[in-house]
Amino acid sequence: MKIKSKTLKNGLKSYYFRIILNGKATHKRGFSNRKEAVNAYRAYKVAEANGELESQQTKRIKFNELAKEWLAMKEKDVRPSTYKKIEERYKLHVYPYFKGMYLDELTPIKAQKFVNQLATKLVGYTDSLDIVNQIYKKAIQYGYVDKNPFENVDKPRAKKASSRDTVKFYDVEQLRRFLNSAYQLYSKDHYERYVFFRLLAFMGMRKGEALALNWSDIDLTNKTLSISKTVVTVDSGEVVSEEAKTKASNRVITLDNDTVAALTEWKLRQHELYKALGYESSPCNFVFNSSVNSFVSLGKPRQWCRSIAKTAGLSPIIIHGFRHTYATLAVQSGMDIKQLQYQLGHNDVHTTLQIYAEVTNKQKTETASIFANFVNQSNQISNQISNQENN
Repeated sequence: MKIKSKTLKNGLKSYYFRIILNGKATHKRGFSNRKEAVNAYRAYKVAEANGELESQQTKRIKFNELAKEWLAMKEKDVRPSTYKKIEERYKLHVYPYFKGMYLDELTPIKAQKFVNQLATKLVGYTDSLDIVNQIYKKAIQYGYVDKNPFENVDKPRAKKASSRDTVKFYDVEQLRRFLNSAYQLYSKDHYERYVFFRLLAFMGMRKGEALALNWSDIDLTNKTLSISKTVVTVDSGEVVSEEAKTKASNRVITLDNDTVAALTEWKLRQHELYKALGYESSPCNFVFNSSVNSFVSLGKPRQWCRSIAKTAGLSPIIIHGFRHTYATLAVQSGMDIKQLQYQLGHNDVHTTLQIYAEVTNKQKTETASIFANFVNQSNQISNQISNQENN
């Protein structure tokens, strides 16, 4: 150690030294004599060795303080519509519980209590729990806590969904009934609603992709449909985004003859509807246009679906359920998994396999019956051979 001094304006000496703490050089000044400076130097070194320096102490911060930082980072990593959903979940289901709570204050018991509360309120409570887990992972990374209190929580059974929404997808017979009812209900007025569900059922499109369609995206002559945009929800409302959900979402799919016919019929009707309003030619750019000649709101198809399902005597499914329906029936019909991946616009084939690996109850029954018949038939043959040998 090297203690230095300098003479102040009042004639007195002031002692100081240069010291390296936590790898950083710093100067400590203002000591009245050499002995005081030496003692201070040694005290700093002892404090450093024991981890007692102020710079070595981890600052305590509240959960919602770090959550605010995490959300700011998340906003840069995901699409605006995805971020809006995450932010809404956080504000509604996470923020209230952790208000005023420090990160290191949460015990495993408090963590379990939070999870139990979520499970009684929400069908998909794990989405909100995932937000909390990600924030605590960030807290560990920053050194605010040593362990995630949610690491070993028990995950209770989620709140049951309303019975009217428990059906995830339709089997082939249910889909026929739904589309037949859609046609009967809207063949005269609002024919576009039948066309909308036919596209979802036969093309595996996302709801936002269908609502963002322009007529320029459809080639009725060559029977193709190009998907390159989607309707999303952002802070300012719903907009058409030119940024697809994934890179693979940009795709061109082939239309079957009946879907081409339905689209052609609707294009003609749409033109006639606007002609009746005094337009010489149809001003519609969107295939599914609203009353103000813009795209249809994301919430509208849900209302149409309920009406159609009620008429068909079916339980309604969420609109995304038509993608599930398409995928399940495509697998049943023998479609190659890579082709299905392309049709659905998935970046990773594992997504296709994981989400749509389920089979219908009919398939399960058929599988059981096939196996039972095989075993029974084998047993009958074995018995016949045994009887013949005994005779």
